[in-house]
Amino acid sequence: MAKRNRAAKFLLAALLVLQPGGAFAASIKLVDTPTAAIVDYYSMDLNFRLYRGGGVIPQLSFGVFRRLNIGFSWDIDRLIGTQDPEPRRPVLNLKFRLFDGSKNMPAIAIGYDGQGYIYNNGSGLYDYREKGVFLVTDTEIFTANLMTHLGANVNFTTENNRDVAKVYGFIGLDYTLADDETKILGLIAEYDNLFHDMDDTRLNAAVRLYPTEDIYIDFAFKDLASPRNTEIDRLVEINYQTKF
Repeated sequence: MAKRNRAAKFLLAALLVLQPGGAFAASIKLVDTPTAAIVDYYSMDLNFRLYRGGGVIPQLSFGVFRRLNIGFSWDIDRLIGTQDPEPRRPVLNLKFRLFDGSKNMPAIAIGYDGQGYIYNNGSGLYDYREKGVFLVTDTEIFTANLMTHLGANVNFTTENNRDVAKVYGFIGLDYTLADDETKILGLIAEYDNLFHDMDDTRLNAAVRLYPTEDIYIDFAFKDLASPRNTEIDRLVEINYQTKF
């Protein structure tokens, strides 16, 4: 019961600090992979990921400087439902936008994301490992609002009593349908966990709806056409951006 109360107080406090925003909602991530976009200076991004078994991951990111976002996320397993919630350790995330992009050069960002997905009590690790340190580029291709995202990440683990750093790659595409600069619908696809065993690669997709200028809702599908023949994982994310 104490865990449930702590989780509820955190979510309530996050909602109370929100104020009306404007038409500036940036796509700072796809499904599991980051983009080079950041939250504006003096702005905040609040994201809720609702996943299998009633779990929720709130994530906050703040535009503390003009090119730097700092925030944290907190995985709370079984928050929705009748079982007692099981919160995990909060983790840090940050992103620094190195270059805004030009006609011939992509936008570039580096960062760190410590949040994994689907905690495995047996191994003490997440089945979907955190990105760790990453580098990502964004480029508009072929037509307006069609973006490609290329990146690489390094996460750290321990294998056979040795510290091991593994390098992965990812690629993503997203297209936003807009009416007179008002976003209506987004289509997202990403290919994650590259450069290693093909059985570990993941194809994810999502449909992104924009009910207001500063809110979007993702309906995501993970592990499509999985090499391991795993079931498709469905989740919902609700994202809100505002100024503070």
